[in-house]
Amino acid sequence: MPEENKGVSIIVSTNKEGFLENIFSNFENQNWETKELIIILNKDSLILEDWVNKAEQTEHVTVYQLPQSVSLGECLNFGVNRAKYEYIAKFDDDDYYGPFYLTEAMNIFNKKNADVVGKRTYYMYNSLTKELRLRFPRREHRFISKVHGGTIMAKKEVVSKVRFANISLGEDVNFLYRCRQQGFKIYSTSRYNYTYIRRGDGTHTWKPKLQYLKATSVRIRTTNDFKAHVNKYYDTD
Repeated sequence: MPEENKGVSIIVSTNKEGFLENIFSNFENQNWETKELIIILNKDSLILEDWVNKAEQTEHVTVYQLPQSVSLGECLNFGVNRAKYEYIAKFDDDDYYGPFYLTEAMNIFNKKNADVVGKRTYYMYNSLTKELRLRFPRREHRFISKVHGGTIMAKKEVVSKVRFANISLGEDVNFLYRCRQQGFKIYSTSRYNYTYIRRGDGTHTWKPKLQYLKATSVRIRTTNDFKAHVNKYYDTD
């Protein structure tokens, strides 16, 4: 099958209010044509009907709701079980995925024979201070031990064998660790086409100290248009 015809199932589990538009926008913006979006609502107060109504306006989107007592890892496994394509992409609800995000990753799967693809070097944007930073510089374009959790893409056969753990914090790190144990190869792509967004409002699932985020990154610039610096078609040899 030609690589450009292979499909990607994007899975998003969310327990936050206010990110419906961001989730749909990240999906609709992808240039990769063969794709589907599987949304799992993981909070009882989220109104399923609102999401279903939005999904009906967009092709290839399905929405489910699981009790908030169900862990994030189990929500992701639930989505994998319903995925129809041979590649799985884990998207976070509150980050930015540029138009070439899937395209770049799928090129890597094809050229590097990787089992898991993601980003270890990636942009981080503070929406309050407008500061754009680059986390973990010089870890692009190589096989590596782990990638950022919001950028995990894997062959479905990998995720079917290495399930996400029944936990709600660190399920991504645990998954990558067990992938390495099983001998699966993890590849870090370029810094482009993804941005980890920090809002400073306390709603992030992962709450590292600001000092840690700064210590593991370098300042790029202050900008009102971070996407102009992040979006780039990037191919690899």
